[in-house]
Amino acid sequence: MKDKTIIQISDTHLTPDGEKPSFNQQLNPYNKLSLVFGDLKKMDTKPDLIVLTGDLIHEGKASDYVRLQEILHAKEQELGVSICVLLGNHDRTAAFYEGFLHKEAQEKYYYKVTIDGVDNYFLDTTFGNIEQGYLDKKQLAWLEKNLAEHAKRPALIFMHHPIAGASLRYMRFSVLQNGAELLDACQKGNVKGIFAGHIHFPTTYATAGIINAVAESTAYHIDCRSYKKHEVSDVVGYNIITLSTAGEIGVENRYLYWGQEIVKEISVDQTDFVDPQIFKK
Repeated sequence: MKDKTIIQISDTHLTPDGEKPSFNQQLNPYNKLSLVFGDLKKMDTKPDLIVLTGDLIHEGKASDYVRLQEILHAKEQELGVSICVLLGNHDRTAAFYEGFLHKEAQEKYYYKVTIDGVDNYFLDTTFGNIEQGYLDKKQLAWLEKNLAEHAKRPALIFMHHPIAGASLRYMRFSVLQNGAELLDACQKGNVKGIFAGHIHFPTTYATAGIINAVAESTAYHIDCRSYKKHEVSDVVGYNIITLSTAGEIGVENRYLYWGQEIVKEISVDQTDFVDPQIFKK
């Protein structure tokens, strides 16, 4: 097995047709995404995979996902690299199935792709249209079964909502709410890393001995250092993930643009996990 390079792009929040960019962005998010693909063309060695970890379109319609699918298909042809996507809380599942996949809508969108001896799992952490993430029992059982069947094979997990970790103490109200159940499932296999987005700032931490890396958004950064008031600014960033032949994980946070202007402020009332009963109704 050779070293693997995976590009993680997250939280593109592409603007639906006829709407204004979300969160008062001053730059067109489609142009921001183009900056990323332009940067990837400069790489000496092409990556093995490109992954978009959710919030693809900001509450768009099927036609918006048609446009995205056309863009990504063209980039696959141009770069000679497969592109995988998953859904975030600002995506709309039915519109995605209709416009991107051209299939009848299902409740959840998750799957596995094996590339050169590495299992890549793409999970669906959305729960309706609420902000918080949650993994249903059916999906967790599917993950456990697949991990157990290939327990020694290196596995990577990609999802939208991150697991709560040391650097996310002010974000528990927004992240994956049943992360402990996911970590239990991970013990069935050889999970090397978990890669997410959602929080709009990059961070890396370990949970149960597994590296967790969260990517910056290609649309806007959220400064969460103050738990009472979060500040938004334009940004373009992405992650370069390396999995070595020795099974080591490395993550580079690459920035292409950072706006200095605060374009929006978000008030936060509480930062702890939400009432778990909302996921049982």
